[in-house]
Amino acid sequence: MVRVGVSVTADGLGREFGDVVALDGVDLDLAGPGIVGLAGPNGSGKTTLIRCLLGLLPPTTGSSAINGVSSRELGSKERERLGYMPQREAVYGDLSARENLAFFARLYDLPDREAAIDRALSFVDLRDRADDRVGTFSGGMVRRASLACAVLHRPDVLFLDEPTVGLDPELRAAMWRGFREWREDGALLLVSTHYLGEATNCDRVLFLRDGRVLAMDTPEAFLESTGTDDMEDAFLALLGSG
Repeated sequence: MVRVGVSVTADGLGREFGDVVALDGVDLDLAGPGIVGLAGPNGSGKTTLIRCLLGLLPPTTGSSAINGVSSRELGSKERERLGYMPQREAVYGDLSARENLAFFARLYDLPDREAAIDRALSFVDLRDRADDRVGTFSGGMVRRASLACAVLHRPDVLFLDEPTVGLDPELRAAMWRGFREWREDGALLLVSTHYLGEATNCDRVLFLRDGRVLAMDTPEAFLESTGTDDMEDAFLALLGSG
């Protein structure tokens, strides 16, 4: 697959909710294939950043763009190249996993829907429960169904908000292998996670605190600069020095 002009940018992006500053002057310049991790404590602005970038939430200040198109002007054609898995449940509980995927496959007008559905079900290890209602699933299985819907159309830019919450370590590892395969296929992924150990799977990690970019670098560079052995300790060191 040829992916052209894959990029995510932000210039002084800010968002306020009343007196609360959720984002404060975030700058980004991401281009080409890669996996960028978004890390930070609860309330640091990770979800707000993703929603502003996608044009789902208007910023108070600044601007952003995906693939060269302003987030405020993303239309249906541009959104066909995007994938998004929110934190909250994003599937229909009264439909089966397969029926949910079939619904999204029709929305995206995929040419080979059955193959795409089977591929997505296999990726999240739900083929054996494909015809069960999502309303009967555990929380972790609902997350897997949501992820399947987000990746069904193999998007150029993929936003994943805590995609591996509730998954066992073996399945989390399998997911990250899949993410790396998409990167090799030319996709750009932005992945928020509170499992800081997972950040080592990313090409770069953006640490947020109080809506601001605390630091952004490769996992290896963070470990070297902080003199730590894992990303959790590196993040704590950055918090102390920030």
